Amino acid sequence: MSVDGSRRVDVLDISDLRFPGGTSHSIAEEVRAQRRHGWTTGLVHLNGPLVTRVTPVNPQIRRLVDGRQVKLLVGDDPVEADVVVVRHPAVLQHAAEQLPPVRTGSVVVVANAGPRDIDGYEHYRPETVHQIAAEHFGVEPVWAPIGPLVRDEIAPLLDPGSLRAEDWVNIIEVDAWQVRRSGWQSDRPVIGRHSRSSPQKWPADAATLRLVYPTDGSMTVKVLGGAGPAEKLLGERPPSWEVLEFGEQAPRDFLAGLDFFVYHHDPRWVEAFGRTILEALASGVPAVLPPHFEALFGPAASYAEPSGVRDLITGLYADRARYEAQVAAATADVRRRFGHEAHVGRITDLIGAPRTAGPDQPGTAVPVAPPATAGAGALPTVPSAGPVAVEKPRLLFITSNGAGMGHLTRLLAYARRTAADAEPHFLSLSQAVGVVGEFGFGYEYLPSTKATGMSAKTWHALFAERVSETVARLRPAAVVFDGTWPYDGIVAARRADPGPRWVWSRRGMWRAGQNREQLAKAAWFDAVLEPGDFAAAYDQGVTVAAPSRRVGPVTLADHDELEDRATARRSLGLDPDAPMALVSLGAGNIDDTSGTTGAVVGALRRLGVEICVTRPAISARGGGLDDVHLIRDFPLSRRYRAFDLAVSATGYNSFHELLRFGLPTLFVPNRATSLDDQAGRARFAADRGLAHALDDVTVETAQPLLADLLERGPTMVAAMADLDPGNGAHEGAALLLDLAAGRPSW
Repeated sequence: MSVDGSRRVDVLDISDLRFPGGTSHSIAEEVRAQRRHGWTTGLVHLNGPLVTRVTPVNPQIRRLVDGRQVKLLVGDDPVEADVVVVRHPAVLQHAAEQLPPVRTGSVVVVANAGPRDIDGYEHYRPETVHQIAAEHFGVEPVWAPIGPLVRDEIAPLLDPGSLRAEDWVNIIEVDAWQVRRSGWQSDRPVIGRHSRSSPQKWPADAATLRLVYPTDGSMTVKVLGGAGPAEKLLGERPPSWEVLEFGEQAPRDFLAGLDFFVYHHDPRWVEAFGRTILEALASGVPAVLPPHFEALFGPAASYAEPSGVRDLITGLYADRARYEAQVAAATADVRRRFGHEAHVGRITDLIGAPRTAGPDQPGTAVPVAPPATAGAGALPTVPSAGPVAVEKPRLLFITSNGAGMGHLTRLLAYARRTAADAEPHFLSLSQAVGVVGEFGFGYEYLPSTKATGMSAKTWHALFAERVSETVARLRPAAVVFDGTWPYDGIVAARRADPGPRWVWSRRGMWRAGQNREQLAKAAWFDAVLEPGDFAAAYDQGVTVAAPSRRVGPVTLADHDELEDRATARRSLGLDPDAPMALVSLGAGNIDDTSGTTGAVVGALRRLGVEICVTRPAISARGGGLDDVHLIRDFPLSRRYRAFDLAVSATGYNSFHELLRFGLPTLFVPNRATSLDDQAGRARFAADRGLAHALDDVTVETAQPLLADLLERGPTMVAAMADLDPGNGAHEGAALLLDLAAGRPSW
């Protein structure tokens, strides 16, 4: 691509140059900083979706162009730049076709706002913008949020490696904004705010509005930018308010007439940065803000909830010395963190020091010298357009939200054994998904239908959208879904991106005759992986005759990962010598002996056994726990050797862990499960003499069985070793890796 010398610049800023507020003002400030330090800048304008009316270029940008401090590059001729800075992702997503060809070695996408607005409307998708940037510029972009709130919004939607470590904060020339103030503006505090006249920029209700911006005359309230939404809430414009429309007065002159700058907004609104706040601080007026801004502005501002704004202001107004100390400290902090030097540092990190000592001939571009490591006239080699090459294939594990953690734990068992050869990532409906992070894997939480309160139709559309976004961002080689009811959105997600192979991890032991209609959904997947069940001979469900690749029973841990008895007891804080039982049955009150858990605890107490109850098994009241240990540990199976016996439900994970790891157990099947045949598992274990089982639990029925387990339990469960084919997690992981590598062996 041949580039004319007049279209070569150091920094190329791309945005919709019509933006009326902070975005354009920030571009202008960066252009001035770049020119002052010797870099040349080009501007490319795109007609983006956020400015809907016929609007001229922002006056600040226009003045820079007219003053030949920046080059406005129009037309389709190629452009070359050391670094491209894209301001506002929505502009690139919706107007990239307006771009000329661009050759560059570095691209930064500055996220001025999160993907969605206060009403949930999606303005851009980070993964889509990322792909557009990579394809158009031929280099993987780096994302730079302008503040911590935007970072929180986009970080879960991007590969961590594509997110800049530091925020791309707005900058300001402090000396140009400073105003000398010799005293108070009036005999009462004069507070003010400067923002666009949008409802989200104001408090959401009249009561909060009056707390932050008094209407009783105790303070003068000045507004630049219009107060229509506030006046609508109040039903009037208070006599003590002075309102100017947007652009009616120069912001610096407006700030010179204030004692305090007070900015509170609708709490649902994510204020990405707040350039007008920075201008106020640079001018020397204290800013009073909601506490969430502290992560961005730190000690430069003062923070208060609406109810505390008045006291904060009157306190400073009564102590001029403290007021002036606050101003001095704020000015110093703003100069250090938001001054021109902050921007110079980040540009230097990207492209090196300027090639000139200061401003060049107005309006001309400094020729770009080739790097020492490149050939004559060449830029450094950059990746071709498309996704970043990775050494390991990615595997996306998606789990439904069952009654417990079975789905999540099963996929975690596979993921652990693929990690040496793949990059596992989780998307789960389980609120317990955070445990995945403890194993070093990335994870995302997708609320279920129940958690969102949505209708099924609306939620399935959300599921499809979220899965499609995740697949587009991560580019997994394979997707593994674990659940007994595949969601309709899977079809839409596969249609959106047919690339990855999909696997249904579907356990057996369904209740007889139940869920037959779900078997047809196997056609949505490339393969069905069935984790085996010790009780398979008792399986009367419809999956018995359904095609699948079966592996051995799957557990998260292996034998060699279990702690010895002494270590496990120390880890759990238990008596090293006392007989100890583990009780894990579900909700119940341990003092209510008419309930299952209470009856078990009563029987164990009679036998002189200390009791450990998993925390989910305790009711909300949870009284009388003096002699019961509460345990919340994951995975608890690694510490099973701490116990002499267990009383447990027969869900998939607990059943296989307890038998595999040799813990004598009284199984009490949970008959309330919608699909899992826990009664069948309990019958199998009892019939084979591996454990005891009990449906109707009372102190009297449980006590003799528990006593027998204390005496014969180790011998009973030892017979399991001859029946166990081994942990199927290893074989399942190998099958998934083969599928991801394009060499399916099943």
